Amino acid sequence: MSPTRTNEQPELFAPQFVAVFEGPVGKIWIESDGLMITRISFDALHGRHSKAPRLLSDAQFQLDAYFAGKRRSFDLPVQRLGTRFQKLVLEVVDTIPFGRTMSYQAIGDRIGGRAIARTVGNACGRNPVPIIVPCHRVISAEGLLTGYIGGLWRKKWLLEHEGVLSKEIFT
Repeated sequence: MSPTRTNEQPELFAPQFVAVFEGPVGKIWIESDGLMITRISFDALHGRHSKAPRLLSDAQFQLDAYFAGKRRSFDLPVQRLGTRFQKLVLEVVDTIPFGRTMSYQAIGDRIGGRAIARTVGNACGRNPVPIIVPCHRVISAEGLLTGYIGGLWRKKWLLEHEGVLSKEIFT
């Protein structure tokens, strides 16, 4: 018998492989089941650190290129866990181009207008692969930076890195 999952909070399975990457936004833990990237975290993840699959080194390489300004999107297989609504939100988030932003409400409108900004924000907050699925590009309708799984300072850094925010405005 398989484990039961609720629609409210999907169960995440334990990682099989974890790599730690040091980037300009601090340590980043990358988790993989060997076939897909299952999670990116700014907090420690536990798993096997030896004999990691090539996928983890590919993820590190692509993140390094992104931080160096040589990559604008990612080409990695990513596991898409979440409720149907969360998946819809993250599909739209995944289409926001490098250097652009979209409001929580605009995302709600795009997926049928049934969602309000707060529910879209909650779905973004459950994004298991931040940076790769760029929820940092989602801002309030007023242009304010609100909530980010890695902290607002990381969101601000990522948006400055992509040229969305002027560094001088916020210093």
